[in-house]
Amino acid sequence: MAVGAVLGAAALLFLLLDILPGAGGTDRPAWVRFLGLFTGDTGAPNTLGERLAVTLPLALLALVIAGAVGTGLGLAAGRYRGMVDGLVRALSGVLALLPPFWLGMLLALLFAALLKLLPASGFVPWSNLPGALASLLLPALALGLPYAGQLALRIRRDLGSVAEDDVQRLRAQGVAASAARWKLGLAGALPELPQAMARIFGALLIGAALVESVFFLPGLGRQILGAAEQHDLGLLRGGLLLLIMVAACGMLLLALLRVLVDPALRAEWRR
Repeated sequence: MAVGAVLGAAALLFLLLDILPGAGGTDRPAWVRFLGLFTGDTGAPNTLGERLAVTLPLALLALVIAGAVGTGLGLAAGRYRGMVDGLVRALSGVLALLPPFWLGMLLALLFAALLKLLPASGFVPWSNLPGALASLLLPALALGLPYAGQLALRIRRDLGSVAEDDVQRLRAQGVAASAARWKLGLAGALPELPQAMARIFGALLIGAALVESVFFLPGLGRQILGAAEQHDLGLLRGGLLLLIMVAACGMLLLALLRVLVDPALRAEWRR
């Protein structure tokens, strides 16, 4: 499915953008232009690799934030009912509704303008690793926190979707009702987590474009938007396909992690 998605996207991008005026490189054979999509050959010099070196770490850092915060909030809401559950669900609901670009401006105002703890814009080269990570922290928070709220609500919902018959079965074995619900909830929620993280990763790569614009990051998403504005269709289709390929590979790897956490899939894999 991942390979099919990439090939289908490449064919669609080529057919739609190659026939438009200004596509560039039309003096070369069509098959050369099509294969150039997979090698980064847009018909003109480009910085797709350098731009991806900003966007991919940004998306991965945002994914870590979304996974850590979302899983923590979701498990807390499922474990501690009552006031804690209500507060966590309210916080998660607010986070889930926040637009990343708006949250990014608020974070920049607080941590860069007022507290002066982190840079508000720009990117420090990777030769200065602490500086590069500091450049990406606020954008990653702006990008990852809304998805953390969505993930927390999903985990809380999965933890609450426990069949009463299964609870009674464990209670008959001497397990307390609360412990039985918690154990069964985890068994149902954890196998679904890698698939949810895979979808979040794809969404983070797409959403990175707006956040990069807010923080003036030299990322791939911002370059794609610039190529669209300048009608540079060769660069546009090359950047879009590169983004799609990275998203497909990342989503595939995260989805395969389900084999490690789902006992049923592990047993099927062994067979």
